[in-house]
Amino acid sequence: MLHKAIGIGLLSLLNLAHAGPSKPNILFIMADDHSKNAISCYGNKDIQTPGLDRLADGGMRFEHALTPNSFCTPARAAVLTGKYSHRNGVTHLNQEFDGSQRTFPKLLQAAGYATALFGKWHLLSEPTGFDHYCVMKMQGMAQDPTVWEKGETWVAWSPKDRKSAFKGGRKLIGYNNDVMTDEALGWIKNRDQTKPFCLLLHPKPPHAPYSPAKRYEDFLKDVVISEPATLLDDYEGRTPAAIAETMRSNRLLLGPPWQQLRKQLEKQNPGISRDELTRAIYQDYIKGYYRLVMGVDDNITRVLDYLEQSGLDQNTLVIYTSDQGFSLGEHGFYNKQWMYEPALHQPLIVRYPSKIKAGSVHESMVNHVDLAPTLLDFAGLPIPDDMQGYSLKPILEGRAEKVRDASYYHFYSHGENNLPEMIGVRTAEYKLIHYPGMDDAYQWELFDLKRDPDEMRNLYGNPEYSEVLEQMESELKLLIQSVGDPVKAPKLM
Repeated sequence: MLHKAIGIGLLSLLNLAHAGPSKPNILFIMADDHSKNAISCYGNKDIQTPGLDRLADGGMRFEHALTPNSFCTPARAAVLTGKYSHRNGVTHLNQEFDGSQRTFPKLLQAAGYATALFGKWHLLSEPTGFDHYCVMKMQGMAQDPTVWEKGETWVAWSPKDRKSAFKGGRKLIGYNNDVMTDEALGWIKNRDQTKPFCLLLHPKPPHAPYSPAKRYEDFLKDVVISEPATLLDDYEGRTPAAIAETMRSNRLLLGPPWQQLRKQLEKQNPGISRDELTRAIYQDYIKGYYRLVMGVDDNITRVLDYLEQSGLDQNTLVIYTSDQGFSLGEHGFYNKQWMYEPALHQPLIVRYPSKIKAGSVHESMVNHVDLAPTLLDFAGLPIPDDMQGYSLKPILEGRAEKVRDASYYHFYSHGENNLPEMIGVRTAEYKLIHYPGMDDAYQWELFDLKRDPDEMRNLYGNPEYSEVLEQMESELKLLIQSVGDPVKAPKLM
């Protein structure tokens, strides 16, 4: 009987080992242009997002997750590499990523993880570090998207040849986010189950165009959405005032997606004011945006359901974030690319039942460059010295209160859209932004985030804040030096 008992014990251990990997599975979901203010667990009252709320209820929600460069391509490169833009080589939109450099998927793959990528890529070069990928090279169509998969000849998109890159591929029939989630779930079901997996799922929405799944075409149709307090901002005393009449890529009143609507409103309502136009455009915009968010949330629910039904939920680290935040009418804006709070902040929700306390909320600042080190740390892998972020594992496990006191930001000018270069630092109480290419009167902004969370009053030059300004200039200078950014900023170098 003793020998039989030992045999049964050994067999049980073998079965347990075969049942699944000891390292956590990783499901990293990164949406495109998702404002944290468009999620009900972050306080939105206009819509309910039960999928994302469910994820937050089971893990940790970060109130201050910041992007280092609020543009799709550079933000995604920062996430992959754990490095700021000047170090990973991607500073601008539509700039090709050097796929030979070290990324967290490559390191996980080398450590025995099965790795895959589904959804929006937008880094031009062929994805590396993945056993399988199924991606849209650039934005992709909202309906029936074409995808490119590993094994097919990859032709990188370039501004000089925008056609060759889109030859070939496979068309998925259906709404973009729905069918991409189908593909991702299919990969999980058919993966090599002897290995832990790392799946990157990158939904296209809520990025424009605002073409939702059919089930949400009439969502909020007869509802009037409350306006943000700063919708009709005139930018007095702040840098946007200098380019207010040319901000087509940011300002609702001038935005190309609503010019047909604007002409229609002006024709139907002779003498309509600019403020009235802004209000009407805002309603059209925010409803379209919310419809896309609802589709994202539906698919979060589908993924969470599958994890639970398959028994994978307890050993899967799930992260939800976005490449950057987005303006939902604040300051009359509809886009990103500024260092103001709505675009600087993206959602960050992390669930791992065995390690992270359910329903927890974290208040200190974290950054996109922290995500790669965090994933490697949870996988039990060393964090390369050249990664510039910090592991958030101590915060997630309740062993640390913060990893930084200040967060660095550098947005590089984007001439076609008249967007100026911005270099800045945010602390818990203040924000300092420098615009090197602007005229002297518009080169600096200082905000007191506690007294002025909407950033309506520029305190630069205010004698009452002279000591704060000196401290913030010193903080920015130290950050520029510590991250090794070769930028030249007056008064700071």
